[in-house]
Amino acid sequence: MKKGLLRVVAFALSAVVLFTACDTGGNNGDDDGGDIELNEVGEYPLVDEKVKLTMFRLSMPNVENFSTNEFTKFIEEKTNVEWEFQTANQDTVDEQLNLIMSTTPLPDAFMFAAPSASRYGVREQLLMQLDDLIEPNMPNFMAYAEDRPGLMDQIRMTDGHIYGMPAVNDCFHCKYRNKMWVNTAHLDAMGVEAPTTTEEFKAVILQYLEENPEGVGISGSTGGWGQQFEDWITNAFILDPGIVSTTRPAKLVLSKDKQVESIITKDEYRDSLIYMNDLFDAGAIYDGTFTQNYEQYRTLMNEEGDPVLFAPFGTISDGFDVNSRQESYADYRVIAPIEGPEGVRNATYFMYDGINQNNFVISKDNKHPELTLRWLDYFYTLEGYLSMQFGPNEGEDWVLNPEDKVGLDGGEALYEILNPYSSDVQNHDWQDVGLNFATDEIRLGSATDPDVDISGPGGLEKLLFDETQEKGEPYGQDEDSDYQVLPVIKLTVDEETELQQIIVDVNRYMEENRTAFIRGEQDPTDDAAWDAYVSGVEDMGLTDIVETYQKAYDRMFGD
Repeated sequence: MKKGLLRVVAFALSAVVLFTACDTGGNNGDDDGGDIELNEVGEYPLVDEKVKLTMFRLSMPNVENFSTNEFTKFIEEKTNVEWEFQTANQDTVDEQLNLIMSTTPLPDAFMFAAPSASRYGVREQLLMQLDDLIEPNMPNFMAYAEDRPGLMDQIRMTDGHIYGMPAVNDCFHCKYRNKMWVNTAHLDAMGVEAPTTTEEFKAVILQYLEENPEGVGISGSTGGWGQQFEDWITNAFILDPGIVSTTRPAKLVLSKDKQVESIITKDEYRDSLIYMNDLFDAGAIYDGTFTQNYEQYRTLMNEEGDPVLFAPFGTISDGFDVNSRQESYADYRVIAPIEGPEGVRNATYFMYDGINQNNFVISKDNKHPELTLRWLDYFYTLEGYLSMQFGPNEGEDWVLNPEDKVGLDGGEALYEILNPYSSDVQNHDWQDVGLNFATDEIRLGSATDPDVDISGPGGLEKLLFDETQEKGEPYGQDEDSDYQVLPVIKLTVDEETELQQIIVDVNRYMEENRTAFIRGEQDPTDDAAWDAYVSGVEDMGLTDIVETYQKAYDRMFGD
């Protein structure tokens, strides 16, 4: 099955910004924004005459051209809705969105790369409120919502209105995406087992480097999906909630007594930095890790001899193409979290990541919101999901209800994929940057040979499932844990505005100082250096972030 099936795409690769629209009008339709007659809900095509709409969306390096893509043509023919796309990659999307949201008229819709619903919906009213439009136009989505109590409230913003539709990705292995992979061939050559403690971890690396002077003990990248070694190692001292962002600021966690806290000034966090500094001084950590991007990391992984011993990846398919480097691909396996000196042993469990909110929004300039939502509703079906992700041709790309097949969890298979993933550029489907509908039932219903070779091209999902179940899930968090990741916290527009720059500054300061402490540019054992760092991050507004998120948490989840 496909690489990390339906990840929340976090890597930034392509530098292409493509605008395929021929007309910049608000609706850009053949009907010039006039009235159209919709067919019955659930009937295809949705309209008898073709209607053109415009969309801004995120690009993906291995999708050649969304305008000429086979799935695009398929859904256009099915619905009679033709989209003109404006796309941007992960590196440029924020800049492009800011520019677009200041133009008139706006694109009709945004997919995967959507503007802030709190800013552009709640405050500026540039996005359309969907509350009264969903139920009469989206029967497939409503059927799903009925089976998921609380979903409609979950997707409402702080003003009580819905501005965006969610993507669904109940991905088991994605919720334990901070994995550390080890080259088992190197372990075998050294005659050692995978380490289980911080002491063993260091010892194994030093032995490897002694026997392989040109080797790399630990590497990673600055922004790739699950590719930060620091987050994984910190889990041996205190729960690390993952890579920081504007929606995951300052490494906030939720304590057992429901208090929002930041780990970045705690003694346990300092201990993790001391340990990583010790590793760095010993030559265990590849220095280029602190600056290299995903592509550079992958290039290092693919050097002759597979030099990297320990490699953090959400999925090893991000490190190697199974078809061209099958032996290297097969050598890497996940290791369980290592235990720290105080007995701490965590695999970060991103328990709230199944619903990706506001994945599709409609602008105020859209003249046909009912048609737009009916078009979108096809994605909330098994057929729509399979067609978007793997290709639109039933019998060639996938089949439903395959006979005598079992799913990933051993139950009855719902479908079988015939078009396996390839990282090569293609123009057949949308892959991971559409609106995904990968429910737990759908993901586990993928036909999987229980005896499949997990080292081969068809075994990735089984590999990720098995490795996560054995080496991730037992070390996850629950209500009784000292800490767990925060649920999605919705700030008011005023709160978001007040914290916007503070979060950017604190995140940057934290990351810069973490690197400096690990590399020894600052001594993490020196009380003066540590106290200066703590004072600096608090002066920047860390306390404001924690207090605001606590207030918002209590507002959302308090009695």
